[in-house]
Amino acid sequence: MASGILLSRVEDEKPPGLTAPILGDGYYLKDAQLVGTGDDGELLYRINTRELLQGDGEVELVDVAFEYEPRAAVPWELRADKGRMPPEGDILRLSGEVVAVTRESDGAKASILTDYLELDPRTFVAYTDSDVTIDLDGDQVFATGMRVFLKEDRLQLIADVTGTFTP
Repeated sequence: MASGILLSRVEDEKPPGLTAPILGDGYYLKDAQLVGTGDDGELLYRINTRELLQGDGEVELVDVAFEYEPRAAVPWELRADKGRMPPEGDILRLSGEVVAVTRESDGAKASILTDYLELDPRTFVAYTDSDVTIDLDGDQVFATGMRVFLKEDRLQLIADVTGTFTP
């Protein structure tokens, strides 16, 4: 009986506010691939990532590679250190070292480097207000802000555009 009284006293003396944490809904995946479909239900793009964490509706990605399916005829591939996808839309927010690379049919290569880029995969438009460096087979252009119309393979620079071109 004495041990029962002692046990009830120990249980009554728990510090207030110390309860087990409540885990929310979410998941964690390694080496994951996300796919997006077009309005016709056909595969439109793939997102490969080393780590994927979903919690509170937002999806966080680590070591991100984004590419459209070949039939979409989009010549751009994007890579980034990190990515985020908010629950309210399909916008992919890439950050860290963000690189977009394209190869032209004649073998020419263009690459874009920035620290932040937002991509709307369904409209084929990527945009940033950050500084960008564009390398066109050794020639460089620098700007602040840009819009890339990926399907049209067209780039619009916003401000402070400078560059060097060799003949």
